[in-house]
Amino acid sequence: MRGWAFSTLAALGVLIAPDAPAQDAGGRFYGDRILRCESRDQETNLCPADIRGGVRLLRTLSRSECNEGQSWGLDPSGIWVRYGCRADFVIGYGGSIGSGYGAKVMRCESRSGRWQHCPSETRAGVELVRQLSKNPCIRGQNWGADVRGVWVSGGCRAEFRMMVDVANEAPRGDIVRCDSNDSLPRHCPADTSRGVRLFRQLSRSACVQGRTWGFDDNGIWVENGCRAEFELPRKQQSGG
Repeated sequence: MRGWAFSTLAALGVLIAPDAPAQDAGGRFYGDRILRCESRDQETNLCPADIRGGVRLLRTLSRSECNEGQSWGLDPSGIWVRYGCRADFVIGYGGSIGSGYGAKVMRCESRSGRWQHCPSETRAGVELVRQLSKNPCIRGQNWGADVRGVWVSGGCRAEFRMMVDVANEAPRGDIVRCDSNDSLPRHCPADTSRGVRLFRQLSRSACVQGRTWGFDDNGIWVENGCRAEFELPRKQQSGG
């Protein structure tokens, strides 16, 4: 099957990667799209990776926080971590570099089981990145988002990532939108002869090339809830 079923830990609202052998000295790959990168003894560690399709933090494994630009980030050759950050990252998911999204992490806490609303910008999407409470944080039950921010209840305390549209990059080719739902894949006709690039992910579900999206000679396919805009390079105009 071309699709890939991520295992979901409902109580945490994060995705878990199965164990697999290391493929390079800088980090550990799980499949071909999830990279575990770890800072040992607070040292900076560079994990080589192709980041052209974008990178997103998938889950934090360390007690130390993993904050983009502080304890993890990107350079042209891969992902770096420091200050004890250990985490799994999705390569080619969209996110930093290539998709036009940055991120802001915010803590929102339900104290004594009370409902709490934390104002924030949620238009580009929200995801739980780190649960802090013993009580599970389950989207739609004791946490969620509205147009004004994130809400928590029932003792859920967690850190949430606000996806922020910081795109300065205009598309260099034609844009095709292709949407799937959770149960049905979809094929979108397109001229893919010059390749396809994920330009902007629109769904909360991960859009991972080769797993939840890809392309063939006749167009682009998406599945498992991936909804995104894809860029098709234009044919070069010959001079003179």
